[in-house]
Amino acid sequence: MPDPSHIAVIPSLKILYCITPKVASRQWREMLYSFLRKPQGRPLLSQYPPDQQRQKWETYFKFTFVREPFERILSAYKDKFVYPRFPRPMLELHGRAILRTVRPNASKSALDKLDDITFREFIEYLVTKGSDKTTPVMDWHWDNYVNICGMCAVKYDFIGHYETFDQDLADFREAAGLSPQQAKRFDARANNRSSTASSLLTYYSKIPTEWIDILGRLYRANFEMFGYNFPGPLQSLFEERKR
Repeated sequence: MPDPSHIAVIPSLKILYCITPKVASRQWREMLYSFLRKPQGRPLLSQYPPDQQRQKWETYFKFTFVREPFERILSAYKDKFVYPRFPRPMLELHGRAILRTVRPNASKSALDKLDDITFREFIEYLVTKGSDKTTPVMDWHWDNYVNICGMCAVKYDFIGHYETFDQDLADFREAAGLSPQQAKRFDARANNRSSTASSLLTYYSKIPTEWIDILGRLYRANFEMFGYNFPGPLQSLFEERKR
């Protein structure tokens, strides 16, 4: 089952949202939390006793969104190590683990500042220490969706795709049975989304294709369960290196 601390509860709509980082989750929470009577509370399923958790799993509308795996990995890297949003203790935990794994002679300054971790180092860390299981290495910002949201244990009512956000948002409004007044408040727009896709080849061109293959195995469930092809947007890198 999913970690209940990753499930947002919106009682007035009878909705459960599995928070998937780097898939417009901030926008989704802003829209959903506007329906809370006490927005500062932002209730998570973990705050409810077990019997109420079960009742909500059984009766609430359950949804989440997914994103092309390679794009999401890059977005997580940028968000956490280039323009860091991690709280300092989390940045130190992951940043120092990365440097100690792939840069054993890292200077004290590098270990203190943690401001020069490259994308190649991040990927080397994942392919060296990562797993298809949830571990401390697989922080939930880049972990498999199946580990975060438990798609094999929970029958979700709706799973949307980041790449077709506008259409899927419209489909979500209908599937969730929202009233016209409620539906108007779900008004995120595609132009608010990240432009990470445009820089994929620039970043991944610095990564050995052997590592990309390993990432494909680590995130295999994400590719296969949600209709993403491997290597998908990185196909040209494999073709170029064959030539």
